[in-house]
Amino acid sequence: MVRKYTSARFGTHSTGQKLFEEESSLLTDYVYHTLAAKASGELCLKYIFAFGAFARMPLLHSAPEWKVPTTFIYGYEDWMDYEGAQKARAQMKVPCEIIRVPQAGHFVFIDNPSGFHSAVFHACRRFLTPDPDNESLPEGLSSA
Repeated sequence: MVRKYTSARFGTHSTGQKLFEEESSLLTDYVYHTLAAKASGELCLKYIFAFGAFARMPLLHSAPEWKVPTTFIYGYEDWMDYEGAQKARAQMKVPCEIIRVPQAGHFVFIDNPSGFHSAVFHACRRFLTPDPDNESLPEGLSSA
C-alpha cells in the first residue's frame, strides 16, 4: 500500500523523470517507517495545518520573534509562494536568506537532491563562517 502511495505521489520529478527503482524503494521504506513507528514529528502536521493544508498559524506571524539565523529553501516550481518568506524576512531581527533551487517543486530534496544539498551546505557555511557576507551562492541556485 505504501509503495502504491509513493509511486503515485512521487513517481515523477518536476522534470518528468521517474524515480529510479532504488530511489523508489528507499522512499517507500522511509514513508513506511515514518508512519509505522511510534508517534513522531509527522503528527504535528494535523495541528499545524487546517483542512486543505492551510496553516493555522502562519510562520509569518511568529517570524519577528525568531532568535536564530534562518534559511528558507524553495524549488523553482514549488506550489508554496516564496513571497511569504520575503514578507517574514522583512519583519525578522535575525539574518534570513531565501534560496530557490532549479528543477525542483515542493519536495526539493527528492526533485533535485544535489541542488538541495548545495543549498543546505551553503546555509550551514554562512552560519559557521566568521564572514557570512563573503560566502557566495553555489552555481545554479538563486537568492530571492
